[in-house]
Amino acid sequence: MWIFFAVADEVSEQHWLVHVDLAVTQWLQGHGTETGERIFVGVSYLGAEVLLAALLVTGIVLLVRRDWRHLAVLAITCGGGAALNFALKLVYHRARPSVAAEFHTTSWSFPSGHAMDSLIVYGLAAYWLRERFPRARTPILIAASLLIGGIGFARIYLGVHYLSDVVAGFLGGFVWLTVCITGYQFAERRRIGPAGADEAPAR
Repeated sequence: MWIFFAVADEVSEQHWLVHVDLAVTQWLQGHGTETGERIFVGVSYLGAEVLLAALLVTGIVLLVRRDWRHLAVLAITCGGGAALNFALKLVYHRARPSVAAEFHTTSWSFPSGHAMDSLIVYGLAAYWLRERFPRARTPILIAASLLIGGIGFARIYLGVHYLSDVVAGFLGGFVWLTVCITGYQFAERRRIGPAGADEAPAR
């Protein structure tokens, strides 16, 4: 949280980080290619349309299995993360890079919603997969990190976010995901919340 607010303060005060943002954006715009743009537009979909589809499918599966606790955690973690990102955008109301006009963006730039949402959703998925397949912990973490990092880089490459927007999105998402996973672990240990179909409710 401290790092997030430090980044936000640098952006708000137009300090050195803003100059880094502009330099990175200008360099990528000058060295980017049409092929690269097509590739990273596809990668960017993984942080929006594909992510929403994955959430919907996961929610339906949990609903069919009557896994109420995991369904509640999914709704609170992902829904709360989206609401938090929306609130932060309203607080900081940073304009997007000028080149972002090509993509018809409608929301504020800071923090990046794609970065924050992808870290929360795919991070939660990685945590659950790690619980289910503990021997595959390292490959799961590597795959999740590459996926999340790729989505964040795509947003900078396309010029729809500055570097600090993406960094702040990752930081905000990490904080929120940590809070939610901590709450989930506590609920699992104490059997708090709605029980699944194969679990007797807590007394």
